[in-house]
Amino acid sequence: MHARGPGGAGHFVKMVHNGIEYADMQLIAEAYDLLRQGLGASAAQIAEVFAAWNTGDLESFLIEITADVLGHVDAATGQGFVDVVADAAEQKGTGRWTVQNALDLGVPITGIAEATFARALSGSA
Repeated sequence: MHARGPGGAGHFVKMVHNGIEYADMQLIAEAYDLLRQGLGASAAQIAEVFAAWNTGDLESFLIEITADVLGHVDAATGQGFVDVVADAAEQKGTGRWTVQNALDLGVPITGIAEATFARALSGSA
């Protein structure tokens, strides 16, 4: 690892990285919703889909843990964990900061912006 840019550049890079991760997680959530609501697939079936995706071009840590979480069964209820966990996502602010910086710089980042908006709605529900 090598330092790049002036002091604080690493924080900016981390902020943008987190914004990109928000967009990735939103895509995962939308794929889940299409499979669950659109096709009526169960959490276990969707876990298999994500596990298959994780062996190809989509292989990533986020796809891997999504498959793991979707395949997890809650010991207390016997239901899929995804069916008993609260449907809300919190924010630390980095997604919002990324969107604000992009607006200031005139850079369109619609995927990150929409993911940030979805998190804001999720946390206020």
